[in-house]
Amino acid sequence: MSVKTLQQPSYQWIDLLNPEKEELQTIANQCNLNYYNLADSLEPNHLPKFETENDINFFIVRMVHKNAKKESNIENLSNKIAIFYNDKIIVSIHRVKMDFLSTIEEKYINPGKATTTTSVIIKILYSVLQTYNDSIIATINKLDFFENRLFTKHPSSLVLQNIYSLKRKTNLCTKMLILTEEVIKSVKPSKQEKASYQDLKDLYVKLTTLHEQVIEDLNNLLNLYISLSSQKTNEIMKTLTIFSIFFMPLTFIAGIYGMNFKYMPELGQKWGYPIIMLSMLLITLLIYFWLKKKKWL
Repeated sequence: MSVKTLQQPSYQWIDLLNPEKEELQTIANQCNLNYYNLADSLEPNHLPKFETENDINFFIVRMVHKNAKKESNIENLSNKIAIFYNDKIIVSIHRVKMDFLSTIEEKYINPGKATTTTSVIIKILYSVLQTYNDSIIATINKLDFFENRLFTKHPSSLVLQNIYSLKRKTNLCTKMLILTEEVIKSVKPSKQEKASYQDLKDLYVKLTTLHEQVIEDLNNLLNLYISLSSQKTNEIMKTLTIFSIFFMPLTFIAGIYGMNFKYMPELGQKWGYPIIMLSMLLITLLIYFWLKKKKWL
């Protein structure tokens, strides 16, 4: 476990990286933290939530990480951070290193710009939401790429799989954003913090709107892929039908004269073969012009 303590005039921030249960229990006893909330902070798949008890606020939020190789579930897509706080103390608990915490320390805490725990919480939540912003921008770029690929001559089934993967990722992010709204609404900013809190709310509204729009675009893209696939299937069936229209009468004639009965009158005719071939050619031309008139060709 790595423990980092930042002591400010009006509050203390204790940051715990990958703690063990025994170490967490020690911190809980020192800071009077709720045991059940503490257990939630160790649960890797826990969704965002907010609770308050014994004058201590507790929330869990999830940030989208950049190097997700699999995006089939929330654990693979995002990392969790749990926060206990009141006016005097902040305790943050996370399994992996989160660079934005160091950024907040360097930009706001060390220069003395974040003078209250609420201002630190606003910065943390803003940084968490920023990971969703980076993720949705990357998704939009991929969406444009796959939309262009969709109109190539031979879009592969891999395009469909990638589109579905993007849709699932966006749905999961939307779910986490909806649950994060409760955490954002729980923050009670002072008069000096209202501007930064408004920026936080504006970013949240922007992200929810973007995610809804991207989900709609992905659904349209999936429907478009299915429509194009159906259209190509129809074109293949049309081509096969046209071939069958040409060959059905010719096959019928060839079948009649392929029976080789001894007393078929046409077999003894001197010009029988050329006449039949000419008839086949004439039938083929008639079919061709008929299909042209119907605009099948």
